[in-house]
Amino acid sequence: MGRIAVIGAINADITVRVSTLPTPGETVTSLSPRTSMAVGGKGANQAVAAARMAAEGYPSPSFAARFGADAQGRELRDAIAAEGVDVSHCASVEGMTSGQGLVFLQESGEVGSVVVGGANSAWPDDVDENSQFYEGLVEGAAVVMLQREIPEHVNEHVAQAAKKAGAIVIQDVGGEDRPFSRSLLQNVDYLCPNESELARLSGGASTATDQDVLAAARALQERGANAVVVTLGERGSVLVPRPGSEQESAPIFQLPVAVPGGVVRDVTGAGDSFRAAFAVALAERRPLEECLKLASAAGAVAVSRLGAVPSLPTRAEAEALLDEKLSPTPPAPSCSEREISNAGRREKSEPSFPLLFGSRLNSMRSRRDLVDDSVSNDVLGWVARQGEVRGLDLVDFNYPQHLRGLATEDVLGALARAGLRAGAVCMRFPEEHFRQGAFSNPSEVVRTAAVQLTAEGCEWAKRLGTDEVVVWPQFDGYDYHLQANYTEAEARMVNAYRAASDACVGVKLSLEFKPTDEAARFSFVPSTGAALLLAERVGRDNFGLTLDFGHLLAAGENPAQSLAMVAGAGKLFGLQIGDGHSRLGAEDGLAFGSVHGAAALELVFWLRTTGYEGHVYFDTFPRNEDPVREAEHNIRRFKALWDRAVKLERNSEVRGALLEYDAMTTLEVLETNA
Repeated sequence: MGRIAVIGAINADITVRVSTLPTPGETVTSLSPRTSMAVGGKGANQAVAAARMAAEGYPSPSFAARFGADAQGRELRDAIAAEGVDVSHCASVEGMTSGQGLVFLQESGEVGSVVVGGANSAWPDDVDENSQFYEGLVEGAAVVMLQREIPEHVNEHVAQAAKKAGAIVIQDVGGEDRPFSRSLLQNVDYLCPNESELARLSGGASTATDQDVLAAARALQERGANAVVVTLGERGSVLVPRPGSEQESAPIFQLPVAVPGGVVRDVTGAGDSFRAAFAVALAERRPLEECLKLASAAGAVAVSRLGAVPSLPTRAEAEALLDEKLSPTPPAPSCSEREISNAGRREKSEPSFPLLFGSRLNSMRSRRDLVDDSVSNDVLGWVARQGEVRGLDLVDFNYPQHLRGLATEDVLGALARAGLRAGAVCMRFPEEHFRQGAFSNPSEVVRTAAVQLTAEGCEWAKRLGTDEVVVWPQFDGYDYHLQANYTEAEARMVNAYRAASDACVGVKLSLEFKPTDEAARFSFVPSTGAALLLAERVGRDNFGLTLDFGHLLAAGENPAQSLAMVAGAGKLFGLQIGDGHSRLGAEDGLAFGSVHGAAALELVFWLRTTGYEGHVYFDTFPRNEDPVREAEHNIRRFKALWDRAVKLERNSEVRGALLEYDAMTTLEVLETNA
């Protein structure tokens, strides 16, 4: 079983979200005030993709690259190694910065990018082609993957060494636009362009039809190329065998695999994912038809997610999509991305829906008359009961109330038996210690205790396999006028939340603000605007906000507008939803959309518009209803609203009405399509 060797570039990818790419002389404003940084570069992407696609028992892929002798270089090396990639062939280059990629991500999911080569261009140019240097890079490899973001002489020497060693060579066309030498083409077994690259390489030939694509590929073969594998986006892919082979007259067309969730969100990592999966299947000596199928599935999963490395699927995900069992969800946490990722996935959800669902664990205490006596009335028993909820994915635990005193393995075992995973840990501050506040408490000792308790919650989150911790400081507020010093309270909160964020490295820590509560009639954070200002002053990338539909109603806000504000600031970490008759002065925790139907629809619409990737948590209190049926109803209701939101997105009248603030047009569309 030979390994896969990837030789190529690695970059620190900085992504900017824009509505459209600027034309010459034009300036556009980003959709988000924040950028994100992640591992990038076609070589790094393909190495990580190969590691994630590798079947059990196969050796880890190796990666040969050049880093800058800088902090970014160290971060990039650590990130790629953490994915299980052998980095022993990588080296740092003194006096050079690491490569960078500036990625412009449009709302349509299309991307444009500018690559600054940095250390990627600093490969040795005085190494003779017969040197053991290149032979060492491909030693023991079954498949060698090349791209065009490093000097061409490196590719030529590596390809020659690989052919000498009997390895299969795959050449990605993406990267620098330069002609291929005939000697390189002859040493490449599979040349892999996308549709636009094929047109460019074949002198501007049309690729409008399948026959056009075949003609363009054969034109490359006339210039020395062997087999050509073309990715065609929504049209699928095709492998054109090398001239003179047994399959010369039989191109292999692969229809596209359906994208999970039906929405193309970002094509950044699709080609790299496709080619890595193709390489893995070749290394396993699978038939070419199977190689293309696995590659197509990997590419389909990748385009359903944001980012390059964060979007790359595992082998299980690609195979589950082929088996129509994939739960299309955000990527699992990865150290390759500075913006903290989202909770994991589970195959229980139906393939057509992209978000995960959690529901209030304490609701499972209700209606014990409906539960078999064998199901215990405790945390582990409630988890078992949530396992009966069709469509539920995650369990959010309160800390310390749910978890203190339990063993990690017992909680994980209960989750596994229920077919669920941990979604988040939600902080609850015991009244006996924090009745005067947690993060705003006048006592520094108590504030420190709140930070320590939160750090414990973060450790529990890591042990349970999630990276989300939600803070609800129900006592951080006041009841009377002239009771509190507001500026001092804010300063205390800023410092305490900074300390908590710093104690929770690798975890998304989010504030769930509530404007009023019986524990504090006035919150020190009474609105979305105040919460955003606090997050800005805390100034930590892993500190953001979780919005609660009921809390926003209690604040007199429009939930969708609040969501758009927070998402636009790059601080929307979580979402908790329910409904209620706010006139009663209480958080009723009713079923989602049961009272404020239009507001619920608009919230879901803006979830889609802003590209929300966290999980959806139903914070409801079914005291008289069967909590299992109520949770299932919430899931169905949310999905129905999601489907309506998709239709509204695609309606040109609605898009125009939103820009013109035209209420009547939207109301008429809703009336017609109710």
